[in-house]
Amino acid sequence: MRILSLIAKIIISLSLLGALGITIGYLLFSSNLPKLSALSDYQPPLVSRVYNTDGELIAEYADEHRILASNEQIPERLKKAFLAAEDQQFYEHPGINPARIISAALANLRAGHTVQGGSTITQQVAKNFLLTSERSYTRKIREAILAYRIEKSFSKDDILYLYLNQIYLGRGSYGVASAAWRYFHKNLDELTLAECAMIAGLPKSPGSVAPHINPEKALQRRNTVLHLMKSSGFAEAKDVDRALHEPLVVAELEGPKLTDAYADLVYEQLVERFGLKTLRRQGLTITVPYDPAAEEAAIRSIRHGVLEIEQRQYYRYPVNHPRDSWQALFDEWNKNAGNEPITAKSDTLIPALVEKVYRSGDLLVNDGTKQWRLKKPKWTWKPVKEYKKEGASEDTLAYIKKRRSTWMVGDEIRLQGTGKTGVRLAQEPSIESALYAIDLERGTVLARVGGYKHQFGGYDRVKKAMRQPGSAFKPFLYATAIENGATPATIVMDTPVVFDSSQNDEFWRPENYKNEFAGPVPLRDALEHSRNLASIKVLQNVGIKRFLRALENYPFGRKFPPQLALALGATEVTPEALTESYIVLASGGKKWKPVSLQQVQDRTGKTLHRSVSGNRCQVCHVNPVMSVNQSMKPAEQVIDPINAFLTTNMMKGVIERGTGQRARALNRPAAGKTGTTNKQVDAWFMGYTPQVLTGVWSGRDTPTPMGRRETGSRAALPAWLEAMQAFHKGREKTDFVPPEGIEWVAIDPKSGLLPGDDSEKVMLEAFRAGTAPTEETPATEGSLNSDPASNPDSGFFGLGL
Repeated sequence: MRILSLIAKIIISLSLLGALGITIGYLLFSSNLPKLSALSDYQPPLVSRVYNTDGELIAEYADEHRILASNEQIPERLKKAFLAAEDQQFYEHPGINPARIISAALANLRAGHTVQGGSTITQQVAKNFLLTSERSYTRKIREAILAYRIEKSFSKDDILYLYLNQIYLGRGSYGVASAAWRYFHKNLDELTLAECAMIAGLPKSPGSVAPHINPEKALQRRNTVLHLMKSSGFAEAKDVDRALHEPLVVAELEGPKLTDAYADLVYEQLVERFGLKTLRRQGLTITVPYDPAAEEAAIRSIRHGVLEIEQRQYYRYPVNHPRDSWQALFDEWNKNAGNEPITAKSDTLIPALVEKVYRSGDLLVNDGTKQWRLKKPKWTWKPVKEYKKEGASEDTLAYIKKRRSTWMVGDEIRLQGTGKTGVRLAQEPSIESALYAIDLERGTVLARVGGYKHQFGGYDRVKKAMRQPGSAFKPFLYATAIENGATPATIVMDTPVVFDSSQNDEFWRPENYKNEFAGPVPLRDALEHSRNLASIKVLQNVGIKRFLRALENYPFGRKFPPQLALALGATEVTPEALTESYIVLASGGKKWKPVSLQQVQDRTGKTLHRSVSGNRCQVCHVNPVMSVNQSMKPAEQVIDPINAFLTTNMMKGVIERGTGQRARALNRPAAGKTGTTNKQVDAWFMGYTPQVLTGVWSGRDTPTPMGRRETGSRAALPAWLEAMQAFHKGREKTDFVPPEGIEWVAIDPKSGLLPGDDSEKVMLEAFRAGTAPTEETPATEGSLNSDPASNPDSGFFGLGL
């Protein structure tokens, strides 16, 4: 009995010591545990999502791609899949599951390494929210204590909500809603039982069992979860059997549909307005007026335009490859090739090698999958002196001098699909181009293309390229002339002029294109045919100071030098500034900023920003208080609507009869202006219909001549035309509506006066009421009607002189 009593005392003592130790340990480990406020104030980083006005998701910004889903939004079958895989007794245990811990420990002991975890979902919440991923007994003890506390403070449903929204599930997705989207492109309520099981199988090892990385392991893990759901009673046997036979189909991870310089514009505005951290972590919902079809059409038009100009440039000496390296090149090209046939890739270049040069000069080329025979190319090889001008390296110059100025076997070339059945020889462009289009009806940005191969965050030529606009600047001068009393029929002299410098012995002799002069011409003719000398006379008549004041009405965002060369566009502007300045002419004299960011809401649905373009901001005009918000500011009337219409009407003539006649192929009323700088360094075409305004620039990033024939009409207008044809599909054909105060009068387009007896042509011209000419065109000297005796109104009739 004494022995039993002793044993009892020992047991009681050990129990007391154990209890004391546990108490001390609990107090020690729990004394500095994190507070649970991080759980009650759960505000995780969320993905910000960009939609167009049709509700289509077009871009996302995130540090952690998470879409917060409420308990009600998470389907029961998905919850049960996670419970089956991670914690089948979740609703029974107090935060820790001793039986599971012992079972996991034994399994790991038998395997000699960790094969099974004993953590409950509550413990995982404690670790993911409040602790680090450190592997130690200390961390596990702290985790167990926190799990117990969490269970006391939160309901089981709340704990499961936290877990399912926080957990990392691979492919950059955090939480189940993100995983459903990034693996299956589905919302949570669209998931099948098999898809739920696949997602629930990811937490253990999202890198190794992710279906896009290891589909076999993913399928095996999915089926294991399905069996666990069946055995634990979380799913019916028939449903599991059906899910086991469902193929595992993973959606492609889509890239953003918001592309090119349009994407840059939206991103920069969001960062500027809300900050990078807010954009990437606060789950903003953003709406932009983006039309993917319009942007794609704009991109194609710029690429086609650039590749067409490049066909007229020097051919640059290609890299030559030894025969033993060909197969490796073919393998690499085939790996990177898409499924689209090469003949259809009219806006993309395909690499190929010259395999044979025929005596005729024809080339046999191979793109790695097919051979093509090309007729003898008609390119002119780039002279060595041009390489020297560009500062080419000694190695490059030595290579050029060493080889022949012709194609050789092993030359790496580029092929361009013709869009039909063949290909043609091409080369990587030395030319660049940019396009900016504005929907005048909606008041929104329609398309922006920053270059031939613009990449997000790259050099956006629409916004940053400071280039001389050439004659594309003239409409602002002619609008100023109209504002100061001129009419489209006012005569201006297109004659040579030389300006001496008052400071040195230099002089300036401006010239017309092809050095031809027309003499006295109406203002309309001077603009239609872009007559430089006439434009300088117009600026002299207007006055430089008056023109500079007028330019402040346009959103150029800069001051201009007081010089006559402004009449020829000898200054620098960006395509963005020039295009937005044309808005004033296209909108009846109103200045407004096109919208690219329509609405931004926070994670709760509260509207943080709304934007309505000035020309459509009806609320702003009704309620002046709203105009304090710059994004809701009404349009500002900066020039008289009559003057804007008269300028637009003259610019219609640029397309109908002048330098922009190629744009007639648009087959609808349009106004436009070509622009070409000295030595054809820059080429422009700016043009608009009542519905869309588009500006196109072409040139090199380092300003150098493109060739004598590369004018605005040839190097910029074709891309403008292709894009505008796409933009106007489905749009009604409309003409510019004249404002009140316009009268139409038939005149002689040569003299600018009323038609006379000798007038060869007559046209209907628009005038401000009361400013039309009242005199007739006089008879041409030497004509029958110029003989005083034959003209009864001349006062000389019957005198026999």
